[in-house]
Formats: sequence, structure tokens, C-alpha cells
Amino acid sequence: MKKDLLVIGGATGTGKSDVAVECALRLNGEVISADSMQIYRGPDIGTAKITEREKRGVPHHMIDIVPPTATYTVAEYQKDAIRCVEDIRSRGKLPILCGGTGMYIHSLLYQMSYSGTYDPALRESLNTELAEKGKTYMHDKLAALDADAAERLHVNDTKRVLRAIEKSLTGGTKEDDLSKPLYSYDMYLIERPREELYKRLDLRVDKMMECGLKAEVQGLLSQGVPYSAQCMQAIAYKEWALPLSEEEIVALIKKNTRNYAKRQITWFKQYKDAVPISAEGRSAAEIAEEICEATDGK
Repeated sequence: MKKDLLVIGGATGTGKSDVAVECALRLNGEVISADSMQIYRGPDIGTAKITEREKRGVPHHMIDIVPPTATYTVAEYQKDAIRCVEDIRSRGKLPILCGGTGMYIHSLLYQMSYSGTYDPALRESLNTELAEKGKTYMHDKLAALDADAAERLHVNDTKRVLRAIEKSLTGGTKEDDLSKPLYSYDMYLIERPREELYKRLDLRVDKMMECGLKAEVQGLLSQGVPYSAQCMQAIAYKEWALPLSEEEIVALIKKNTRNYAKRQITWFKQYKDAVPISAEGRSAAEIAEEICEATDGK
């Protein structure tokens, strides 16, 4: 039986966007971006935002939807992205969710809970406890409060671990239930050998610099977008606030990008039903053919 949603995930720099476009052309689909920084209007170069030419006429949603000074939450993304899914499906087309922001993808696949009272004092206390006792201790603490949530959340995902503890202590509902997806879906993860991926990421940062990344950052600042803005906390933007030389900043962007890719790879391991697809030595069209054949066969 055909699924409601096709998900193309994976680490940054693996070539997901091109694959999603190829799949959309073959499956009468439209793409929904799952990128927490491409939602902002303005930051284009540093976010590797897909261009009109690269879209090849395929409609893309959840890109350039909020101003660069705005704060945008996962809960807002879930609401807006669900609206996109329903609209696309109502027109007889296939929604194709593509991106590397794990929480965005997760919010569209599962009914996540955002309830629970926010207590600044509790938040500060938990952060202090994390700093003093470490992430393993906090994960064990969550296990004592909500064993199901602890089993689903990785020990390194400290932000969600602390939030889950908060929910348990303030009367909020438990973490999202992976047994109850919002939509039926097929998920494919685009993968590349680690060394190849890192080379691609380094080259991409060099290309960003050639395309005017530094000028883009300066332009945003001149427009009144401060470094404290959510969009300026992204890799390739936040580094420019540091008292470093341009060479050091570029090296740091590359390092931070590689580390981010590692975290993404770890995140996607939680989806046991996801199908890994090797992109090594293959074009986006070839990868899309494999995905489309597998999807049609279900």
C-alpha cells in the first residue's frame, strides 16, 4: 500500500535535495523542507538554500517563510508542515519531506508533546545539575521518571533529556510515542563514506566563501539582524561573531559542520525502519530511481 509521505533524510552535504527533486519529478511530488535555517528569509549562502534552478520547477514548501529576526519553534514547524502535507495530498500529489533537522522530521512523523509548565528556576537547576554531574547522570534521572522516554532519547541529546525531565516534574505529558505515527511513511537515508562526506563539506564551505558568505553576514547585521537572533546561531553565521581571523573562522565553520554531520548521523539511527541508500559514485537520478522502484514495489 502506498504511504502518505516519502522522507529523504541524512546528514548535511550528502545530496538529499537533489535526490528529493528527482523523486518529485518521477512520483508527482512536492518537497517540504525540514531545515531549521532555510525557513528564514535572508540567510541563503550559509544555509546552502536550494536555488530556483536546482528546484527544476518542483514546488518547495517551508523555505523563506519567516523574517530573519523571528524565533521559530518546532511546535510551529509541526503545525505549518502538517498544513503543507494536507494541502499536497488534497491535490493528489505526494509530499516528500527532505532535510537534516532531525526534530523537524520527527515532529511531522509523530505527535510530539509540547505541554508541561515552564519553570525558569527548574530549568536553571537542571542545567546546573547537568554541568556538575554530566549527561549520563541526567539520562539516568530521566529513566527513573519516564523509562519510555529515556529508552527513546540518546544520552547525548541533552536538550530533549532535560525537557523530558521538566515535563515529568511539572505535570506535562510524556515524550512522543514512536508507535503512533501521524502519517504512514517510507524513509530513505542518503549516506556517503565519512571521508568523502567531510571533503564535500569542506569544499562546500569554500564555495560559500566564494559566493560571498562574509558579505551576506555583514548585510544581515546591517539590516538589524543581531548575532543573538535565532537564524544567526546557525553554523556559518555564529562563527563571525568571534574575535578570529577570516582564515580561522573558515576553519571553524568547517569543523563545526563536520561535527554537525556526525550528530545528524547519530540522530537518524533511531529510525529502525529507515532504508540506507549509498550515494557513493552515483548520481541523484540513479539514487532516485532506486528509491522510486522500492516505493512502487510496496
